[in-house]
Amino acid sequence: MKRYVLSLLFVLQFFVVQAQEVQNNEGGSWFTVVNKFKFSERVSAVSVVQWRFVERLKYTRIFLVMPFINYKFSNKISAGVGYNYSNYSIAGIHPPSLDYENRIWQHVTLFSALGKVKMNQRFMFEERFKTKLNNEEAYANRFRYRMNFDFNILKFKNNNYLLGNLSEEIRIRFTEGIGDPNFDQNNFVVSLGYQLLDNSKLYIGYRHDYYNAGNGVYWADNVFNVVYNYNFDFTKKKFYK
Repeated sequence: MKRYVLSLLFVLQFFVVQAQEVQNNEGGSWFTVVNKFKFSERVSAVSVVQWRFVERLKYTRIFLVMPFINYKFSNKISAGVGYNYSNYSIAGIHPPSLDYENRIWQHVTLFSALGKVKMNQRFMFEERFKTKLNNEEAYANRFRYRMNFDFNILKFKNNNYLLGNLSEEIRIRFTEGIGDPNFDQNNFVVSLGYQLLDNSKLYIGYRHDYYNAGNGVYWADNVFNVVYNYNFDFTKKKFYK
């Protein structure tokens, strides 16, 4: 029951922040490649590589790599630690003020089900080491809470499914320390997917990112979102059939 109350509060928060005035609004495209490496029933590693463009595909705004390692305690909980390197480019209506960023982060993820819908809730905490365009160094923490829902929509004659995915995340930043939390971002994703092989899936969809730019200014990105997953299971003799 507690997890459903938490989820409801989170959805309400989404509608509250969306009610703020958006002064800037632009379109973009994100392309993400996710590789999971399963070493045992409990230990796995994940590599994420992502390209973010603005004005659809005209300019690169961010390129990032994010490797991390996970430990599965049970079918209901996992935890991990990771690293993120982000390289920023001056592009778009609201260009980044950073040159690049290094992050260390930790997560705990809870798994459950709502009928036939698979649900997970990720709690993430980040330590952000930022380098600005003027070479000034800055440090900040950020907390992220994400709800993710996976489900089957339609079964094809080859026994594969048209897949559905919904994701909603809120980010809280601590620029002046843990005692000074501020709303940072709200991220919503809706996607359709297809299982290409036993170990790979392709998702295509829409992403809406809503940002707090400071000084009472809020802006948003409307993003064409593509995610390709390809997994390696070293506990099996073959990765796919």
